[in-house]
Amino acid sequence: MANAVITSNYAGQAALPYVAPAILSGDTIANGYVEVLENVRYKANLRKFGGVALQAAGCEFSNTNGSLTLSDVVLTTTALQVNEQVCNKDLRQAWEAEQMRGQSSNSPADFQAFAAQYVAAKVAEGVERNLWQGNYAFDDGGTDGTYTSFDGICNLIVAGTPGHQDLLTGVTTSGNILNRLKTLAADIPDTIAGQPNTKLYMSRAMKQLYFTALAGVSELTFHATEAANFFNGYEIITPNGMPNDTFIFSQKENLYFGTDLLTDHIEAAVLDLMGVTGDDVTRIVMKFSAGVQIVDLGSLAVARRSS
Repeated sequence: MANAVITSNYAGQAALPYVAPAILSGDTIANGYVEVLENVRYKANLRKFGGVALQAAGCEFSNTNGSLTLSDVVLTTTALQVNEQVCNKDLRQAWEAEQMRGQSSNSPADFQAFAAQYVAAKVAEGVERNLWQGNYAFDDGGTDGTYTSFDGICNLIVAGTPGHQDLLTGVTTSGNILNRLKTLAADIPDTIAGQPNTKLYMSRAMKQLYFTALAGVSELTFHATEAANFFNGYEIITPNGMPNDTFIFSQKENLYFGTDLLTDHIEAAVLDLMGVTGDDVTRIVMKFSAGVQIVDLGSLAVARRSS
């Protein structure tokens, strides 16, 4: 296994604690933008009821006009892991030298804690991206994509070819975003139209274009600031992992994320192998599963690029 690359300007004494580059947090899960199922062991059935028929009152029970149905969809998770390691010898030649005594010393405790936190945060970022964009190419409507750990919500939409779908040509701009949203809003399914828990999902870059478009219409930036949080009365949700040029009207109860243990996203095992195998390395290990599912494709509306 290759070791992590350490680049250092060590000059004899550590001056600052460990710091991480700016990273995305898994805010879709943290903020409840979708429903979360814990302890999913590979597969979980999501059950849904449909149909109820009204009929004239009578003295006897009659189900001749009954139309109640029970169906389900399956949420399947993908087993994932993180295997990283750092050579302790490299640490002794870097900023950590002041905390490590001798050529056989273990990695310092604060480094181990930071490494675990950093890896867990990067995993949360990867889960966030894959949750929405897994195997989805936002720029041409395809299903190859940049993030390939597991199929995301947008990939499932493409595969399911929903009935309420607008295919867009070219990039979204501040000049065309209002028309695109108006067209999509006119195609919202009756089952979720006007409902207070129906949300409009878009990326943060798209929301910035929406804000620019509103500011240009009203000529009052402070007025557009509050208005940009809603469209036609629907609250706008901007998950970190949401792709550009993709807009979804849905209720969160229709979108599910499943994992075997939710705590796996915030904990990592750090193993110093010096006293175990004699290897002068520190390893960071995570194992977990993740997957998504849409309960009912007929209860959402999407606009996405096809070219």
